[in-house]
Amino acid sequence: MAMEIMGVLAELTKLVEKAGPASIQAREHAELLAKKGAEDAKTIAPVNKTGKPHKLKGGYVDEPGDYRDSIRADVLFKDGAWRGRVGAYDWKAHIIEYGAKGKPKFATMRRTAGYLRGTDS
Repeated sequence: MAMEIMGVLAELTKLVEKAGPASIQAREHAELLAKKGAEDAKTIAPVNKTGKPHKLKGGYVDEPGDYRDSIRADVLFKDGAWRGRVGAYDWKAHIIEYGAKGKPKFATMRRTAGYLRGTDS
């Protein structure tokens, strides 16, 4: 499941527009910023501190670091411009971002968007 964070997308879009919508430099810049965002997100992503795998009722084994390792940077050409995107593709990405009953919200992607904006919020 990809989580598209509009703040990250908006900031990357603003920066890419300066170089020209379809230029090679714009693509490289979008890719650079997306990778920078993914690296930051991985440093703040929560990881199970016990270091032990967690077996779910359905039999799936969730390894520590699965969420962190699922974070990646993508670059796509959309609406005539290159756009960078940072996303988490683990099944529990939504729960980690927004929280759930009995689970705290970590807002990893929101914090990453703030980092890319320079506001760290």
